[in-house]
Amino acid sequence: MSRALKAVVPLFAALLAVTGLALGALMLGPLPTSPAALLAAAAGAGDSTAQLALSLRLPAVLTAVVVGAGLALAGATLQALFRNPLASPDLLGVSSGAAAGAALALLAGLAPWAMQGAAFLGGIASGTLTLAAAAAVRSGDPRLALILCGVVVGALAAALLGLALLAADPYTELPTLTWWLLGAFSRATLAEAVVALGLTSAAAAVLLTLGARLDALALGEDQARALGLPARTLRLLALATAALATSAVVSISGLVGWIGLLAPHAARLLVGETAARLLPMSALLGAAVALIVGQLARAFGPAEIPVGLLTALVGAPAFLALFISRAGRRP
Repeated sequence: MSRALKAVVPLFAALLAVTGLALGALMLGPLPTSPAALLAAAAGAGDSTAQLALSLRLPAVLTAVVVGAGLALAGATLQALFRNPLASPDLLGVSSGAAAGAALALLAGLAPWAMQGAAFLGGIASGTLTLAAAAAVRSGDPRLALILCGVVVGALAAALLGLALLAADPYTELPTLTWWLLGAFSRATLAEAVVALGLTSAAAAVLLTLGARLDALALGEDQARALGLPARTLRLLALATAALATSAVVSISGLVGWIGLLAPHAARLLVGETAARLLPMSALLGAAVALIVGQLARAFGPAEIPVGLLTALVGAPAFLALFISRAGRRP
């Protein structure tokens, strides 16, 4: 088998796995149906059961795919840029900013779609503030400056969120806000999921276009400059793109952790560190994990378990096992 084929086979297998999981998620549930009936329903025909199943499940399935892929894509980008396996999409304060935006919109009495728009704007604002503050630091390690600025901005956003929780009505607003913070794939409409898909796809296109330049940045800014690359500009572009993807998905799902941290680790074990293979594999594995978690959230009764809780329950032990196994292989 040629080297190029060896690189493509894992990606193709992951794509088939995501397709199978998505199809299974559309078929299974209180209204089971078949692939043929789903295709007929998608074409506007078929029986009412298949049409109802498609209309109810398609937004949640598409949301799970977009959220998992977007978080994993952002996580892989941040881990490569910082050369830190613990980097995750909330490193730039984006998740906290999105949560604060959603909370303020809820207190203002805005509609659900406006709440998600405010979450997106809050995430973008937090990411922009982090990048601007880090860019203003002219001395020291720029990566350390960015991390510290992200921590500060995240703390400010968390403080705003805490104030919003205190001001929320305990009988009407607080339950809605708490449920949003715990994360769910079922709250977004199909139109909102499509918008998030477009933004995430644009972010993926930018990062894949950067390609080998991301690999050079992962080696350090000095090496990137030696190759004639505008290291600071490229780093800011990659970080802004990761912030865009994170804001887009958090705005429709709420806070969902661990996927952006773990999926890139698993992708490296399969395809290595090269960005051209690592980024799409991370996105596919993130989508697969999100689809599995989405199914588990609906498997234990009529009430959906918040997906943020499930990703923490599964992700924390998985990361601990991965950390111990990697440490055991070091000389």
